[in-house]
Amino acid sequence: MKLVHVDLEKPIAIHRNCPTEWIIESPELFLKYVEQLQKQNQGEKGNFVLSKADTELNMKRDVELVLTPFSLDFADHRIQKRLFTELVKSAQNEEMFLETQRIIAELKKYIYQLEAVSGYELEQNEEIDLSALLKLMGVQTETEKEMGLLEKLTQYIKVMAELLQKELVILVNIRSYLNETQINKLSQMACYYEISLLFIENIQRDFSNQREYYIIDKDGCDVY
Repeated sequence: MKLVHVDLEKPIAIHRNCPTEWIIESPELFLKYVEQLQKQNQGEKGNFVLSKADTELNMKRDVELVLTPFSLDFADHRIQKRLFTELVKSAQNEEMFLETQRIIAELKKYIYQLEAVSGYELEQNEEIDLSALLKLMGVQTETEKEMGLLEKLTQYIKVMAELLQKELVILVNIRSYLNETQINKLSQMACYYEISLLFIENIQRDFSNQREYYIIDKDGCDVY
């Protein structure tokens, strides 16, 4: 996979088994590139092109941009929609079909009982919307309040890979929050879930042979 921009001298190579760290020491260029990535991730046009095996990917559909780890939202409507789709599919498969029908019958029976007790004549739909029922019950992917940042990020990457089928997660200045050991664990989990990582940092903190580097220095010059 590679990320290109008209103002970059060469493509930024991104591998599934080895995260890339893009270091932009110039504040002006850091703002410029992160802002452009954000706009394209929101569906606007821009100068970044992400490709995989010579096929252009969609910057909104295939990429998740995390500007701050404190913004992780597991109740995001994109996640909820895809989660409900998968759960409804599971509820209707051969393994769960009979149990699903039993639950639906019990719910209808309950409404009939309410009708008898209340004295009101009630109507109900013949078909029960399982997605609406899941939403009413507050179903969502589990995230413990005591969960640490690394665990939250790992869970989020799993959701991005398995539910939203993202190709790439871009993390901005994540190394301000995680140490080297945690970064390596996060990278290993991303590899396990078969999703690529790109770290965008405004300073190089160290060097690791477990990552690739693309560096733009304070003067705006590309350093390979």
